[in-house]
Amino acid sequence: MSVERAESHKVKGNTYFSKKDYDSATREYSEAINLNPRNVVYYTNRALCYLRLKKYDNVISDCKTAISIDANSVKGHYMLGQALTEKAEFDLAISHLQTAYDLAIKDKVTFSGEIIQALLSAKKRKWELEEQRLRKNESEFLKYIKGLINTEREKQLQKVNQSKNSFGSTISKLVNLHSTEIQDKLDQINKSYDEKLSQIEQVFAQSEENRGPKEVPDYFLDKISFNIMYDPVITPSGITYERTHLKEHFKKIGHFDPLSRLECREADLYPNLALKEAIEDYLNKNGWAADY
Repeated sequence: MSVERAESHKVKGNTYFSKKDYDSATREYSEAINLNPRNVVYYTNRALCYLRLKKYDNVISDCKTAISIDANSVKGHYMLGQALTEKAEFDLAISHLQTAYDLAIKDKVTFSGEIIQALLSAKKRKWELEEQRLRKNESEFLKYIKGLINTEREKQLQKVNQSKNSFGSTISKLVNLHSTEIQDKLDQINKSYDEKLSQIEQVFAQSEENRGPKEVPDYFLDKISFNIMYDPVITPSGITYERTHLKEHFKKIGHFDPLSRLECREADLYPNLALKEAIEDYLNKNGWAADY
């Protein structure tokens, strides 16, 4: 009886969810959980409501419970990864999203493409945070280096000015001649240190430019969506595609290679591991390309 009542609350929760009344849906799923606390679906349904409400700590709690009941819960790992991304716990988020994707491919779930997007987004946000920290450190270091250069400049200028003041008792003509020489030395010092500052700034500017967006190599791009690949697979024709987009092609258009037009089914595909590794390395160094 309690199982039936729990299902009744789940159905009501689904109705509220379809109307975007997430608070009411959450209450119904909570009632279902109270009646049947071992049903993974109730936790993942409630977690989805919390995700919509941006209550990420609640999402994490429900997803962890779901995974403790069923370690192979695709939705549990998927939403846990999303919530952890929002909490900026990127390494753990990426780990759970990767698990979700692996399970999704194994179980042939329909939203594996969405999991890839969440994975790439988490990787990009991790890279952006690391870049932000790196830029801050570089900015502070540049400021420090420029400070050292200007301090050294001031020392050199003071030495020259002190030598100028030591000639205060000489005759006017000699003083004027010496003053001209002193000014030339001062100008030379300023010019030399200005050049050093310019060179330092150019080095840092070049470093910043080298990290900026560039053209992604064509062989990293899927030939169906033209997006960067995450899980490249090879067809019998020797052509590489993104797995999820090729599966979608099979489902909507037919079981053939989009370019060679030769017959091809999911069982004929095999992973392009070398390319996958190269893309992962590229994204680790160029996180901006994750949503290319």
